Amino acid sequence: MADYNVQDEYKPANIACVINASNYQGVPANVLLAIGSVEGGKNGQAVKNRNGTYDLGHMQINTSTYKAEIARYGISMDDVRWDGCKNVEIAAYLLKKRLTENNGQDFWTKVANYHSKTPLYNSKYKNKIQPLAHRWAEWLQEQYQHAKVVYK
Repeated sequence: MADYNVQDEYKPANIACVINASNYQGVPANVLLAIGSVEGGKNGQAVKNRNGTYDLGHMQINTSTYKAEIARYGISMDDVRWDGCKNVEIAAYLLKKRLTENNGQDFWTKVANYHSKTPLYNSKYKNKIQPLAHRWAEWLQEQYQHAKVVYK
């Protein structure tokens, strides 16, 4: 009998996952794709941070964020780490939370809050996200006209 491997149950995220998560949460697909591009995570990945937390999966969901905002929904850390579509769904949920915060910030600062609310790190992330989001918007408009995009 072959050894059981958690990886066998899960699949990486794909464009359909991103568009579905975008539509369900009402967030722009191009921004989710830009976050994925900047985060650079991979299915099953757990990257240890200097503060002892880990960033999980494609969208690099931080374990402290998981514990504070996701665990209560009964989603396992293995799902966050290994299930690519679930990881993107969680990222879309977190992005929606950041975008709907009534904090007086502009759109791109709120997007960068996905990564960090610390001004220095937020600014650096924002500078990476914006051009990628614009390129992803152009690509999505060519390939998936029904995908929600923003250019702000």
